[in-house]
Amino acid sequence: MKVLRWRRRARLVGYSALAAGLAGLAAAAPAQARVSWIVLQPHAVASWGINNTGQLGDGTTTSRSLSGDIGAGNDVVQVATGYGSPSGHGLALRSDGTVWTWGANGFGQLGDGTMDSRNAPAQVPGLTGVIQVAGGCNHSLALRSDGTVWAWGGNAAGQLGRGTTSDHEATPAEVTGLAGVTKISAGCGFSLALRSDGTVSAWGYDNVGQLGNGSVASSALPVKVAGLSHVTRISAGWDSSIATATNGISVVTSVWTWGANDYGQLGDGTLASHTTPERVTGLPVYIAGVAAGAKTAAVLGADGSVWAWGTDTSGQLGNAPASTPVTRPVNTIGVGSGITQISAGLISMVALKSNGTVLAWGDNSWGELGNGTTTSAAGPVQVTGLTGATQVAAGAATGFAVHTPSLTTVPDLSDDTTAQAGQALQAAGLVLGTVRSVVDNSCNNIGTVRSQNPFAGTRVNLGSPVSITIGTRPPHPCP
Repeated sequence: MKVLRWRRRARLVGYSALAAGLAGLAAAAPAQARVSWIVLQPHAVASWGINNTGQLGDGTTTSRSLSGDIGAGNDVVQVATGYGSPSGHGLALRSDGTVWTWGANGFGQLGDGTMDSRNAPAQVPGLTGVIQVAGGCNHSLALRSDGTVWAWGGNAAGQLGRGTTSDHEATPAEVTGLAGVTKISAGCGFSLALRSDGTVSAWGYDNVGQLGNGSVASSALPVKVAGLSHVTRISAGWDSSIATATNGISVVTSVWTWGANDYGQLGDGTLASHTTPERVTGLPVYIAGVAAGAKTAAVLGADGSVWAWGTDTSGQLGNAPASTPVTRPVNTIGVGSGITQISAGLISMVALKSNGTVLAWGDNSWGELGNGTTTSAAGPVQVTGLTGATQVAAGAATGFAVHTPSLTTVPDLSDDTTAQAGQALQAAGLVLGTVRSVVDNSCNNIGTVRSQNPFAGTRVNLGSPVSITIGTRPPHPCP
């Protein structure tokens, strides 16, 4: 049967040759003429893990333990994910300043004016000039180049920062009275903003002091986090926050936490929450990153070491699981790891290495470690087939990465059984996508692949899914 498809493949080769010719013309054009319409180094979004509400953005609701690219564009500069459990949503920022969202939308967190969930990325209407995005439990944030913050989604605790406590607002609007912002982070029902003067503002839910202003009174307008200055980084977790600051003179960095501490996520040796920032001791003096998760926190040293604390039921701190909370920082990954970025999710963590590969550890019930299994790991494992990464994000049983795609050729699966097709795709660095069936009246493809998408010979990103159609026996007898 494969011989009968030579005409289709010939057309594909012709199309490929045409594309190559156009690429050659682009290469010969002056730089200023081609920059506006050809991406020389594409950056796509890869995702893996749970997908019950389409939060992987791949057009399906099928969970995956291997990474695969999604249709968020080839010029993505940052990806973020919401915390909603067991659902979630994703956001991608493109180089043109537009924002694209997907996943659960029960509170309008996709920003498209509806409450309809979506399993593939679509642009947030009317939002431009964005330089950073962040996802909370059921709300989203965007930082624009003019230093203003825009928010949408759930607002029962005033986490949209507009002075209201409406149930939800499904389109972006500006946070009131906030300017000069340089970084944003979204927690579960509250939000953080780092301002150009080195101070931090917070708004939203405040039952355990997550706003850091000395009270437990929620605020629908931004309030100043008490006692912090010269702040360089912020990260909002489920109900606690972490920040780094300098003394304004040197690059020596201190780490500060506030909010809930029921699982030791503040790292102060206790289980007592506090409503204002307190310094975490026993950490490196040169810090490259911080991450607040659901009930965990982590610090990345400039030397590649990782220090973590909080709940460790599934090894999400990077060491052997513990039945009791870890209340002080533990050095779980040593110096020289090559890790340059960390992100904490619900019960797992994701890390980026300097060579563009991605690591993950912790719970793996839904494949959120991206290594093709559902076996949890108490130490780093490599996300399979993912290279050229530039940024990572961990969510509620999901993982995301911005990366430069590596291409592979889709094999010819005709006459293969489903099992054989799966093996052939795995060997090519691809994954088996949707398997459909259709009555084969010709009786030539009963139990084997009748068609596939993409076609054989197509060049696609490593980790991409390939769908197949299997022929089934017709009601009439076959010869």
